Amino acid sequence: MLDKKADVLFLVMGGNPFPNLISAATRVKENGRIICICSKKTENDLYENFKRTVQSNLVVDFDKITIDDTGLKTYFNRDTVKEKVAGKLKNELSSNPSIGLLELNYTGGTKLMSTTSYEVIKNYDYSRLKADPAINLTYIDPEKEVMYCEFKEKRQENYKFCCETLCKLKPTFELNIKDVISIYVENYNISTKGEPENSELSKRLGSLWCNIEKELYDDRIELFRKLYYFGKEKSLEEIDKLFLEKKLFPDYTGIDSLGFKGKNRLFKYFEKTKWLEDYILMILLELKEEGVIEDVLANIEKKMEKGTLEFEVDFAAYRKYKLYAISVTSIDNPNIAKGKLYEIKQRARNLAGDEAGICYISLCWDTAELEKEYRNIWDRESLKNSLILGAQDFHILKDKLRNWFKGGEIFDT
Repeated sequence: MLDKKADVLFLVMGGNPFPNLISAATRVKENGRIICICSKKTENDLYENFKRTVQSNLVVDFDKITIDDTGLKTYFNRDTVKEKVAGKLKNELSSNPSIGLLELNYTGGTKLMSTTSYEVIKNYDYSRLKADPAINLTYIDPEKEVMYCEFKEKRQENYKFCCETLCKLKPTFELNIKDVISIYVENYNISTKGEPENSELSKRLGSLWCNIEKELYDDRIELFRKLYYFGKEKSLEEIDKLFLEKKLFPDYTGIDSLGFKGKNRLFKYFEKTKWLEDYILMILLELKEEGVIEDVLANIEKKMEKGTLEFEVDFAAYRKYKLYAISVTSIDNPNIAKGKLYEIKQRARNLAGDEAGICYISLCWDTAELEKEYRNIWDRESLKNSLILGAQDFHILKDKLRNWFKGGEIFDT
C-alpha cells in the first residue's frame, strides 16, 4: 500500500520532527492535507518550522490538533487524546467522505499520544459517516531506516502488513540537507563556501599520516604543533624552516610553492584544524561525487540573539533519509579528546535530533579510550550511529566513512 499517496496524512508531532518530515516527503500527495497532532510543547516553533519546510517544497494544506500536556491529569489522558483525534477525523470525513487514502504516522510524540491516535484511526467506525477510505498506519524505525505499515484496502475489513526501506520510498519531493536542519534550527549560518581552500596542500598534509609507525607519528605530532604555533605567531621564516628541515615534500621550494595568495591566509591555514578540515572535506566531496552521500555542508553555526555562538558543527552530510554530524580536531591526547564527546553528541542533537549519525575524527594514535568513554556515557545505546576515527585510520579514512554512511559495522563488539 506504500505505492499510493495519502489524501490526508495525520502525524503525531514529538520533539524529533525528522520522521514526520520523511512522511511528509514520501506519503502525502500534492494538494493533499497534513494534520499534526501536537502537544503544548510542539504546537509552536517545531510545528511552524516543520510546516514552513514542507510548504516550501510541496503544495499541501496544514492543520493541527493540540493536546494540553501541561501536567494536569484532567487535561492529558487517553480519553482527551481520543476525543480530540476522533473529532478531527469526523470533521475531515464529513467534509470529504470520498477520501481515497487516509494515513497516520505515529512515530513521534509521547507513547500515550501515539498509541491512542493509532487505536482511534484503526478502529474508527467509518461506515456511520458513509465513508470507506483505505487506511495506512505507518511507523518509521530510524535506526533500521525502515517504514512499517499496516494497511486496509477499500471495502476490506482486515489489515495486512508490509514494510519498505526508506530509501526505496517514492518521494513527492526530494529532501535536502538544509530541509532537515531547518526543522531543528530556524536561523543558522554556513560560514564557508564548502570548498577546500587549498585542496592540493591539504591532500599532501593528510597523506603524511597514512601508514606510519608510532615513532614517525610522534615526530609528525611535534611538527604540526610547531606549525600551529608559528602560524599563530605569524612567522613565515619558521614555517619555511620546518618544511625544509623535515623534507616533507621533495619539490618544496619555499613558502610561495604552498599555493596561498596572501600571508594571512597561510597563517590561518596552519592555526587550529583548517588543514585537517580541508582534508576531510575533500574526502566527503569525493563520496558525494560517487553518490555515497547526497550533500555535505561545512561549518554550520547557530548564534544566539546577542550574536554569541550557541553551537557549531564542522560538517553535516546527508544520505536519504539520514543526517550525519562530523566533528574534526587536531587533538592528539585521548584524555583531552574525551572531553569533547558529550559536546559532539549534543551538537548532533541540536542539528538533527537523536537519530543523527555522529563521527569524531582526531589525531589520537589510539582511539580505544575514546570508544570506551563513549560507551560509558551512552551505555552502548547508539553505537551503530557513531564512528570514532584516529591517526591509524587515515590510510583507510575514506573507506571507513563510506562504510559508515552505508550502515556498515562500526565498533567491534
